[in-house]
Amino acid sequence: MRQDLMAAIDGLAPQLTEAAGEADAERRLADKTVAAMQEAGLFRAAVPKRYGGGEASLRTHIDVAAAVAAIDGSAGWLTGLWNGNNWCVALFPEQAQDDVWGGNPDALVSGALKPSGPVRKVPGGYRLSGAWSYASGIWHAEWTIAAAVLDDGPAAFLVPREDFEVVDEWYMAGMRSTGSNRFVVDDAFVPDHRVLPLGPVVGGANVTPEVAPAYRTAMVPTLVLMVAAPQLGLGRAALSHVVEAAAHKGIAFTSFARQAESVGFQLQVAEAAAAMDTAELHLYRAAGALEQHAADAVYPGELLRARYRSDAAVASRSINRALETLMTAHGSSGFADASPVQRIWRDASVAARHGMLVPQVNLEIYGAALLGVPNTVTPFA
Repeated sequence: MRQDLMAAIDGLAPQLTEAAGEADAERRLADKTVAAMQEAGLFRAAVPKRYGGGEASLRTHIDVAAAVAAIDGSAGWLTGLWNGNNWCVALFPEQAQDDVWGGNPDALVSGALKPSGPVRKVPGGYRLSGAWSYASGIWHAEWTIAAAVLDDGPAAFLVPREDFEVVDEWYMAGMRSTGSNRFVVDDAFVPDHRVLPLGPVVGGANVTPEVAPAYRTAMVPTLVLMVAAPQLGLGRAALSHVVEAAAHKGIAFTSFARQAESVGFQLQVAEAAAAMDTAELHLYRAAGALEQHAADAVYPGELLRARYRSDAAVASRSINRALETLMTAHGSSGFADASPVQRIWRDASVAARHGMLVPQVNLEIYGAALLGVPNTVTPFA
């Protein structure tokens, strides 16, 4: 599965590279780009095998999103988020999964888990209204996941394309072509089978032998790692570009005709590479541990879940520190519109500010768990 997907990404690389600039300007991926990625099977990674999907491991999720992001950050972000939302759909009742994938195993699912509302119970389901931001990939989505609060806690609602409208307001410095716009639902009926109470799943209800191993990793740490994964590819791409350019790019107002000859430059590159190593070690440590828990059908305790969130935050922060070092080392030309490094820097800077990756929040959760202090920060832990 992983090898096939990585080979498919290699084959798509020229098309993704050529399309990246226009997509950035248009603030969305082109339809033909998305179609090519669908045809290559990139968004089936998390789909259950009974629908022709791959039931990919968490580490495969990370590898695939990172590999696409190394070519184009926004495309990599959408790869990670569309696959992540598919992973969430696999937690819904089978009837809901049939609704989404029964007729189209390549259906794209967007979503936002920050609750909105209102929602009210009616016979057979719920009436849902509200607005949700930021829904990455919403332009191309056939379905979306919207969160709302019920009497017994938050729940996720699966809503088809005919029941939501997109508000075009995604004007950002980076991740421009993710089209992470707001979507609005106006009094749509959502049947009971398309409603997933989040409290039990966050508490480990999916970690049972009856659930396929790919879908019984702890929900919150899994989603946090998926969000961090594209940044890994962005950091790798920046490091590769700066190292390659150093063979022929000089340092202004010095005697160095090639950056590579400068000890100062060598130290900066080594510092950035070490920060990238730190990111990889944290991400893959957490992914490997979560996969082992899933294989054993064991729900990790609060301290371990907090550590895995911390791993993702530390990885994201390390990547951005590496990028800052690389931008300084590479020089001011890296900020030119024509330079691929500036788009990498913009994309990674925006991605690192995702709510699930804020270092202070994740480290506070981890610190509280280490000290045995109750978590009062978030119910999503």
